[in-house]
Order: sequence, then structure tokens, then C-alpha cells
Amino acid sequence: MMLFKLLPIALVLLSSAISGDALAQSAKPSRQIGQAIDCDRDGQQDDIRMDDDGDGIPDRCLLNQIKPVMNRANYDRELKELQAQPCEKNQKIIKNISYMVCSTKGGKTIVSASEALMEVGDGVGLWLKGDRVRAIVFFGSDKVVFFNRGVLEAQMSDKGGVTTVFTAGERQHFERLEKDGVRRILQKLGR
Repeated sequence: MMLFKLLPIALVLLSSAISGDALAQSAKPSRQIGQAIDCDRDGQQDDIRMDDDGDGIPDRCLLNQIKPVMNRANYDRELKELQAQPCEKNQKIIKNISYMVCSTKGGKTIVSASEALMEVGDGVGLWLKGDRVRAIVFFGSDKVVFFNRGVLEAQMSDKGGVTTVFTAGERQHFERLEKDGVRRILQKLGR
């Protein structure tokens, strides 16, 4: 009989000891483990691994925590890397406009797509990183814009440095081109 009376008290003590241990664990600050990595496989080293319980082993990954340092030299280097990708070209000329898609894996992976007026060379070239447009080059001007998963990130031109502040109209115009440009060119090529 005495055991039944002591059992609830023992359970209360045990649960408070467990919750006290949980409080002690939650009081330990989380800390970053190692350098930034690519947890979400988006091609950017902007995610960080966190150790929440102090055992030195990552418990979770925080995505998109590190804004990459991007300056003119970094954007120039990245654009050259995008443009240097080997690919198979498919071109079609319709009413003096050249439409071209550059792809790999038998046409399954699009590397770039472009649309240009034959006489003056004015047009756009879209370069992809993975399955998203990373950069758009405007052939008739000195303008290049960069995107991060569909969101306008930066604009650079020969006259100036890198711009990261845009009006709502500029953002809407460039992001619409990023979203629809490749699809429109593929339609002209009958793909």
C-alpha cells in the first residue's frame, strides 16, 4: 500500500529531473560547426550547420544564412564560367531573328538560350545554373543582370560597378524575362 502512495511522488520527481535536464540542454547555446556549406544543393556555399546540444555533431542546417560577397570581379568570373560551358547548339532563324539553345545530355539540360536580331546583334542571352536562369546578357548594351532563384540580385554595366537596388518596375521587367525567356526561345525552336 505504501508503494502505491510513493509511486506518484517518484513519477513527479523523475519528470522534474528529466525536464530539468532538458532545460539544462536548451540553455546550452547553439553554435556553428565548420564553414558555410551547400546543404540545400543550390550550388551556393551559403548554409551553416548548427550543433544544438554541444556534442560537436551538427544537429541541423540553416539555409541561406551567408550572403556571398559579390563584387564586379566575382560576377565577371562567374559569367565567364557560365559562358564557357561546353554544349550542343541548336539554332533557328525566323524573320532575321536568330534563336539558339545550347544544351547537354542530348538536349535535356539547357545551358543557355539566346534571341538576337541578325543585322544589328541586339538581343538577350540567358545563362542557366542548374535549372534556373543565373544571368541575362543584353547584347545591344553593356548590361548584365544576375538572379538568385528567380529573384533579381544584381546588375552590372561597363559604365559602373554593381547595382543591387532596383525600382519595382525594373525588378518586375527583369524577373519576368528570367521566368519566361528560355521557354519563349524553346517554343520558337519547336521544343
